[in-house]
Amino acid sequence: MNKTSRLLTACAMLAAVPALAAPTADDIDALVARSMETFGAPGVSVAVVKDGEVVHAAGYGVLETGERGKVDEDSLFQIGSVSKAFTAAALAVLADEGKLTFDDRVIDHLPEFRLYDAWVTREFTIRDLLTHRSGLPLGAGDLLLFPEGDTTREEILQALRYFAPTSSFRAKYDYDNSLYIVAGLVVEAASELSFEDFLEQRLLQPLGMDDCTASFGRAAARAEKAVPHLEVDGEIVTTYTGLKGDTGSPAGGITCDAPGMARWMQFILGGGVTPEGERLISEGQFAQLLAPVTLTATPGYLSAHTGAELSAYALGWGISTFHGQPIHSHGGGLLGMTTHLALWPRAGLGVYVSNNLMSPLPRPLAYDIAELYLDSDDPDWIAEIDTLWQARLDAGADAVAQAMADRDADSTPSLDLDRYAGTYRDAWYGDITLTLDDEGRLYFRSPRSEHLAGPLEHFQYDTFIVRWEDRRLNADAYVSFVLTPQGDVESIAMKAVSPTTDFSFDFHDLDLRRVAGAASSSDATGD
Repeated sequence: MNKTSRLLTACAMLAAVPALAAPTADDIDALVARSMETFGAPGVSVAVVKDGEVVHAAGYGVLETGERGKVDEDSLFQIGSVSKAFTAAALAVLADEGKLTFDDRVIDHLPEFRLYDAWVTREFTIRDLLTHRSGLPLGAGDLLLFPEGDTTREEILQALRYFAPTSSFRAKYDYDNSLYIVAGLVVEAASELSFEDFLEQRLLQPLGMDDCTASFGRAAARAEKAVPHLEVDGEIVTTYTGLKGDTGSPAGGITCDAPGMARWMQFILGGGVTPEGERLISEGQFAQLLAPVTLTATPGYLSAHTGAELSAYALGWGISTFHGQPIHSHGGGLLGMTTHLALWPRAGLGVYVSNNLMSPLPRPLAYDIAELYLDSDDPDWIAEIDTLWQARLDAGADAVAQAMADRDADSTPSLDLDRYAGTYRDAWYGDITLTLDDEGRLYFRSPRSEHLAGPLEHFQYDTFIVRWEDRRLNADAYVSFVLTPQGDVESIAMKAVSPTTDFSFDFHDLDLRRVAGAASSSDATGD
């Protein structure tokens, strides 16, 4: 057989192999239904893009459990930290206009910017704002925002100078939200618009993301909005998301629907070009958005099942591999709502999933949908992540139970309770107050967040546990008093009781010093 004959035979054999059937809407619907049953989500929003086309955009379930109101493709969900990629893209637009570069020093745009170390302050760049390599502790300053903290962006900017670094500058990855809020201030300084106006006018609207907004409060009153939920004592209840107003918009504020997120995925997969062919970000600036900067740990389940070995963070994107293909992704989580968006550029594939429950549902559902298109033989991601999620919850419950079993239950506080009462001040957070309530218990209040309020229960010695009255927080915390040699209270240290408490409750970063001369009894506060 000559070369031509062999080639014709090979082509004939290939032609005889049936083409893989494209996944159908029914295939995706079945995965969504199983994920909702597994994780208990009231509602889910899904969009899928393949080879430049929107092949699926749909809503499932209900906007609010126990209420009328079906989720459809136009229902708005809050996407949390998936918003970070939009903030980075807004900066890329400004870079194209010559108003900044990613390697500009932050102080050249915000002269009031300060970190704990003067040298780091001087060298800190806009790229550093976006890549979680600042040296700050994990989630530093999140308590200023969460839950529903009354804090401005300028106050967050001022607070950053008080955080002692926990690692060397640019040495390791520690996720933060506060520096993305500073990035939002850079957008404002360079554009002379509010962050929200710039994002909507220069990105969302040109992209045709017509119903999407930079924050939940800016969404149209007429729009159908998913209500956040979480599980409390085995029951699914409604909640707030934890963010108040527009302050957190650059870190996690965007509200969007499935068609809008599909257009965003088309834009990113298209290299900064809209579905209609308009380039919004130059090739050079767009390439910077997806260029790896900070090495990150690869989750064990990705290593085990997809062969991923090296992962990094770019500008608002996580970068890794999935069955040998590049994957660009990001998750988002608010109190009562979680989201995952993943792109496989080599396959021309993008999957967006959001749900109105504090659950891990979006990531495994996105992966299982992607497997339909990638045709791999990997695990049932819904079952895999459910197993890991339950193991995490069980380990957290065991750790709390063990701590209660190991404590010295017969110990007593060193002082009468009224001597612990008073006002305590942290340099970055501000004040909290402890008073005696009508039942003779110490009672914690934070003027910055009305949700951080609850009685103190004695744990052992001079350590108590504050039991937040808002049980949706799932964030009870140790309150440990430090005494002076003279036996007076000097300060308070705090720490979450459960290891599963969300890192945004960064109680452990507080150094609450007693305010001299402040009221120290319930009579002085009117309780």
